[in-house]
Amino acid sequence: MRPTNSQVPFKVYVQTVKTGKGFSNLVAEFYQEDSVRITSHAIFGANGPTDDMPDLTLKPPSSYARRHPLYLHPSEGERHPMRNLWNFQKHIAWAYDDKLTSVNAPDHPSRTNSSTVGGGGLEWGGYLQFESPTERLTNAYIPFLADMFINTINLLPGSEFGSGLGTSWFPTMTLAIEFKFPISQLDPSKHSMRNVGLYSLGRFVNNPQRRHDVYVEVWSAPSNIGEGEPQDGWRDEQLCLATATQMALTVPIALNIKNGKKKTDSKL
Repeated sequence: MRPTNSQVPFKVYVQTVKTGKGFSNLVAEFYQEDSVRITSHAIFGANGPTDDMPDLTLKPPSSYARRHPLYLHPSEGERHPMRNLWNFQKHIAWAYDDKLTSVNAPDHPSRTNSSTVGGGGLEWGGYLQFESPTERLTNAYIPFLADMFINTINLLPGSEFGSGLGTSWFPTMTLAIEFKFPISQLDPSKHSMRNVGLYSLGRFVNNPQRRHDVYVEVWSAPSNIGEGEPQDGWRDEQLCLATATQMALTVPIALNIKNGKKKTDSKL
């Protein structure tokens, strides 16, 4: 992946790689200034049961089913300030799950030592809501939602990386998304139509450029932020809409601004 520029015209080329009975493979390439900036590989299929296979899904009340990962019910959430660098900040709101992120504290029992088997990493979670009352969740929003979380680097205490980090941005180098449950089948009596629950987990930070992995889950939400009240068993009614994994770098924000200005100036 190479940097993109919102001030420069672009073209997208789509080609079919393979079409089969169950899945179709497409490749899309995003071009700017005659160079490929982003390559996307999409595998499409019917997101539902098939006639030739018995229905098997892990869901409540199975004791093996994954439950909604947030402690916080959206009715109990408080809006958290958006980042000033986001030019879309007025269109969304989010509420952090402070109980979930408390596991990142330096003195939390989940910290690892020489006798720990596995473990480690940093977690984050919260709700993200579209502010317009007429806005509705669609599959097109899933890639955006899967990329909305507090980055692993920003969850680390300063003692872990010392001085010199400064203000940074985290360009995504690879992103893989799996769509789990059709948004069109959400039930308005049980699920918000413009609010989702987000959960993220990052385990590794490596050289070069402090590259790091992130695992993300996008869940339905039982209500809008600050509305409704918790009902017994509300987590059992919620559905995982998508999961995602990505690898990102850590880059000084000044470099991003400099490159963007240079490309804009060259067009004047």
